[in-house]
Amino acid sequence: MKNFEAIAYMDDFSLITIVAKKPFSIVPSFGLLQTDGIVHSLTLFKQENYNQRYIYKCKSPIQLVMGKDYWIKINENQIPLQIGSIVRTEQFDSLFFDDGPLGALYTPDSTVFKVWSPVAVEMQVKYKKTGEFDFLEASMERTERGVWHFTLQGDHHLTEYIYKARVNHVWVEITDPYARSVTINGERSVIIDLQKTDPDQWQRSEKRMNLRSKTDSIIYELHIRDFTIHPDSGVKHKGKYLGMAERNTTTSKGTITGLDYLTRLGITHVQLMPVADFGSVDETKPDSQYNWGYDPVHFFAPEGSYATEPSNPVLRIQELKTLIRTLQDNGLSVILDVVFNHVYKLEESSFEKLVPGYYFRYDAGGNPVNGTGVGNDTASERKMVRKFIIDALLYWLNEYKVDGFRFDLMGIHDVETMNIAAQKLKSLNPGIFLLGEGWDLNTNLEPEKRATLSSAKVLPDYSFFNDSFRDSVKGSIFTGGTAGFINGNQEHSVKDQILRSVKGYSGTNDRFLSAEQSINYTECHDNHTLFDLLKIRHPNENERQRKKRQQLALAFTLFSRGVPFIHSGQEFYRTKYGVENSYNMSDRINAFNWHDCEKHKNDVKYFQELIKIRNEQPVFREEESRINRLHELPDGVFGVEINHSLTDKKVKCFNWEKVLLLFNQSLKAVEIPIPQGSWKIAVENEKYAVRNLDSNKYLIHPLSFSLLFV
Repeated sequence: MKNFEAIAYMDDFSLITIVAKKPFSIVPSFGLLQTDGIVHSLTLFKQENYNQRYIYKCKSPIQLVMGKDYWIKINENQIPLQIGSIVRTEQFDSLFFDDGPLGALYTPDSTVFKVWSPVAVEMQVKYKKTGEFDFLEASMERTERGVWHFTLQGDHHLTEYIYKARVNHVWVEITDPYARSVTINGERSVIIDLQKTDPDQWQRSEKRMNLRSKTDSIIYELHIRDFTIHPDSGVKHKGKYLGMAERNTTTSKGTITGLDYLTRLGITHVQLMPVADFGSVDETKPDSQYNWGYDPVHFFAPEGSYATEPSNPVLRIQELKTLIRTLQDNGLSVILDVVFNHVYKLEESSFEKLVPGYYFRYDAGGNPVNGTGVGNDTASERKMVRKFIIDALLYWLNEYKVDGFRFDLMGIHDVETMNIAAQKLKSLNPGIFLLGEGWDLNTNLEPEKRATLSSAKVLPDYSFFNDSFRDSVKGSIFTGGTAGFINGNQEHSVKDQILRSVKGYSGTNDRFLSAEQSINYTECHDNHTLFDLLKIRHPNENERQRKKRQQLALAFTLFSRGVPFIHSGQEFYRTKYGVENSYNMSDRINAFNWHDCEKHKNDVKYFQELIKIRNEQPVFREEESRINRLHELPDGVFGVEINHSLTDKKVKCFNWEKVLLLFNQSLKAVEIPIPQGSWKIAVENEKYAVRNLDSNKYLIHPLSFSLLFV
């Protein structure tokens, strides 16, 4: 048998698996060859066929040692022994877990390199100062836990470096998974004096402390490039970190844009779509490509395509810090969208090159599990993966002083990791906002251990995107799926779900511990925008009718218990021209269209007024408020009465005591009975104007929302 016809894997400290393309005609003798020439006979104890491969499992008479080369002798042939599923054993995790700092640890006097690879036989660091042509190389030393280290004397701020490791009998070059910054396109890691990345008046010792409760929050999701790239945004640094930080920007007609627009909305949190370095945009020509950024490469380093000089490893940090600080100085908290559930390309990732097979989940046949839908699922339950995730979160919290994290496909992660992360983050900022997608995906982890919606009660510090709210209000995200209330669905089950939405999904038998865990949304960056979906679902309606349906959804989002979540542009009927998944489409599809915003300025004003009501009136946010559904309403109308829980007379005189929320999804005006009381009308037919209701009946307009109060 020729060498290339079989591969040998180290699957445990005494278990070796040989995989052949063809069966051996005669069962061969198998031996384990050491570097000193000694050969140990292997005991063949099992043969099996799997997926047209012939598998031979053997026991070694000696304990295999990490960081050493071995070969397998098959009769007169020999093949290298490669790292197999041994890295996914509990013994490996226990032996080689190291909780110390990793990366290029800078001081003005020296930089200490630390990188974890227990399976490497040799490790070097290659480095060069900016402007120099040739790399210097230095051999690194290995600790018992598999951390390789080397100390480079002198001040090496901006020195570029890569690691060179001998793994599986070959040399590979790797960027540092803990790199704080990188060269253009992430080709090399860069040593950084982080103090030199601080903008003016940045206080390194300052600790951000959030005192706002989750239900006092309104989240607004933004993509860095989308928000300012429009030709008439009036922004100088279009599509950049700094562009979103510019003040006093307007369209050519004088409509307020950019940061000033955000500060006038009344929202409390800006959720930035991924800003960590991702792989799908060529930073040498950032304006020629587009991506949402859910394809991470370097988890500690900011994306360069949003920087004014992608080749400058300091500026990408400094400009992101400037944006974060500017948003915070203008009263807006900042949530980062983080993507720890997969990597851009498994085979090219530093993780896979440093410790093949460790950082990801695999099936019984040794194939990467694909619950994420992008080819690989990270294994958060493994100790060094858990450490990496938590180290990255703490770094973004401490260095960039952000206010929260949104976890992409959080259901892939394990409950224990997420709870440990929350404890560590909350010890530094007790009010940090943590939320995630709790979808239950087909990954190789026991269902009860997944951080899904069904685990919400054992993840008390996290809020979850609430699909029950979304589906009951607007219906399925799929165009052929079930319709929601705003689309004409009058089923009792839908109205029951909506009542639970308004109450906050926190009953004894419900999924959440409190309303704080419910992220109420009808639109986000994924799938069709609501306006585009309504056009598909109601092709024969006029645009005005579809817009009124969208306004119904907006009212449900803002006045249900929980945390309102708004996709940027939803307030002025953002369209992506029917494109369902615009993750890599052009700016024409994705740009925040300031002309549409200008066109619908009255609708934006209405949105601002609804937010103002929610922010000013505790009745919409208190867990203790009593909520009762109005009965005997005609088809198409849904209503609830909310009674204030406060008894303090002084407080009550400034707040509404009772509220009626009324929703009409029918195409006709409907007269409905009103509970006894001195009701005032605050909102009707997309307008805010307080007036008395001098009747025990109320005429609610077609496809509209009304708000009454006492």
